[in-house]
Formats: sequence, C-alpha cells, structure tokens
Amino acid sequence: MSEENKEINEAPQNEETSVKQKIVTKGLSDLSPIRIVRYALIFLCVLLLIGIWFRIKPASSPSVTPKEEETAEASAEPAPLPTELTDPASVTVLVNKTHSLPADYVPANLVTPYVLSISDVIQVNELAADQLKAMVNAANESGVTLYLTSGYISYETQDDYFNDRAGMVGEAEANKVIAKAGYSEHQTGLAFDFSDNASGTATTVAFAETEAGKWLIEHAWEYGFIMRYPDGKEAVTGYSYQPWHFRYLGTDVAKAMHDIAPDLTMEEYYQVN
Repeated sequence: MSEENKEINEAPQNEETSVKQKIVTKGLSDLSPIRIVRYALIFLCVLLLIGIWFRIKPASSPSVTPKEEETAEASAEPAPLPTELTDPASVTVLVNKTHSLPADYVPANLVTPYVLSISDVIQVNELAADQLKAMVNAANESGVTLYLTSGYISYETQDDYFNDRAGMVGEAEANKVIAKAGYSEHQTGLAFDFSDNASGTATTVAFAETEAGKWLIEHAWEYGFIMRYPDGKEAVTGYSYQPWHFRYLGTDVAKAMHDIAPDLTMEEYYQVN
C-alpha cells in the first residue's frame, strides 16, 4: 500500500478516536467537585426520605400498643353469670354481698318441713325440704339431735334483723355476721341455721365443737348441704365463721364441692366474687 492510501485510511480512524477522547474528557470535566458533592447530597436525601417513610409507616398502622390492650381489658365488663346462679328460683342461685335478690322476691314453693325446730312457723324452700328431713332423721339415728332455728326470712324481716344488730354494734360489725336485706340467702328459703337445743342458743362458733356441729360438718354434704361460711374464708365470703349456717345446693353440687375440698365456698367453686 502506498503512503498516500495509508494516510487516507488512517484519517477517519484518527478522527473517530479524537472525538471519543473529547467526549470522555468533557464528561470528566463535567464531574467537578461541586457536582460530585451535589450528587452525593441528593443521594443522601433520598436515603433519608426512605428511612423516614419506613419509620412513619408502622406508626400509622391500626395496631394496638400493650398499654392500650391493658386499658381495654381493665374497662371490659365481667362476663354475665349463668342463669343457674342468677335465677332466684334456681337451687344454686348465688346470693352474697355483691349479688342480691329483688326486694319483692318470695319463693313460690315454701313449705313447713316438720322437723325439730324452735318454732312451728319456720318455712323452707320445697326444693330442700325432703333432704332436710332426711338429714335431721339420719342425725337422730346417730344419736345427734338437730334443731332448725331458721329457714326462710323475708326481705322486711331481714331488714329489721340487720338494723337491730347495727344499732347495737355498728353497721361494720353487723355486716360481718348478718346480711343486709336483699343480700341474705335466707330469702331464698335454701339457707338454714341449726342448734343442738330447743332454745336455739348455739349460734356461735362453739357450735362446731358440739356433737351436732361435728355431725353436720362431716355429713351435711351427703344430703346436699354445705357450710356456707367456713373458718378462714372470711376474705372470700365476706362473713365471719358461722358453723351453724348451712346452704342447700343439691346433692350433686355439694358432693362435687366436697370432693375438691370440704370447706370450699360457692364463690370458689363457681369462680365468682
């Protein structure tokens, strides 16, 4: 190839190389320190915005904080009691310091039990009458005499009892042994007080040491009765120890309670206050 042709062929290549070099040189020259800093700042701003977005997003979600959950639980109303504990006609109706009966409630099935008692006018709920007789007769066959001193008590009579007691010892002290009207189990006709004598003077803690008291503690559950206010359960029942006071719940429930613990209370068995 002649020198002339070689120069002609190399000319376009040299020109193309020159153009590329100019573009590269221009690009590098455009990346001045100011522009580099600007791009870096833009990049950092983008990262910052992304971080802020991720931090804000969870807070805007409808999730509930532990504190809110605790507040919601505290403000939630307790579950309603089952009918067996609230129906005044139920054999297991719960009557205590926080669960009452209507002032005008009178059991529709009151009967005279015809057992040894301190008064002929004592009436009881028919649901408990047969088992009450069976229990008193069983005790008698064992050589133990049981006298019924109290059965059904009306709202009005209970109100008189409480007010008389409160007038003597004060309301706070009266509250430990006598229920206010409407809060007494005697209004159901399913609660009973016992003595070992016809005068009915054994309604003290000493009754637990009598033969009658010991027999009831050992055998009452067999006939569907429980000691309603056991010793050491004052914080649960709200009443002081009353070994003479028994409540009829039916043989199935009384046996189930006794199987758990002889001194189990209704509040503990049904897990209510």
